[in-house]
Amino acid sequence: MISKLRERICNVAKREEGFTLIELMIVIAVLGILAGIAIPRFSGVQDKAEVAAVKSELKSIQTGLEMYNAENGEYPGNLSDITSYVEIDGLNDYTSTTTAGGYSVTTSAGGVTVTLTPGGISESTN
Repeated sequence: MISKLRERICNVAKREEGFTLIELMIVIAVLGILAGIAIPRFSGVQDKAEVAAVKSELKSIQTGLEMYNAENGEYPGNLSDITSYVEIDGLNDYTSTTTAGGYSVTTSAGGVTVTLTPGGISESTN
């Protein structure tokens, strides 16, 4: 009876399976390589999204400026004057100047300065 019990214990010990240290180190190395490839690809995504959001807001501001000009015959001296035409959160984040025949609205997002003029939207890297 005792010999059968010993035999069972030895058989159970022989059947134990698991990963060796080398196998675990290889898996960790592969995961590190994959992370090294993936992280740089996604790092610029947030900056691009911020720039795209600013461009969208600038198009809305442009619509408001043109509506104001059509109604009043001139561009507003202050961006707060277009709030009756368009709703933009954070108008204080934009720097604007107006001239007799145009305007310039500038802001920064994602390391890029974005400028709106009657000719369109332009970007310049900070």
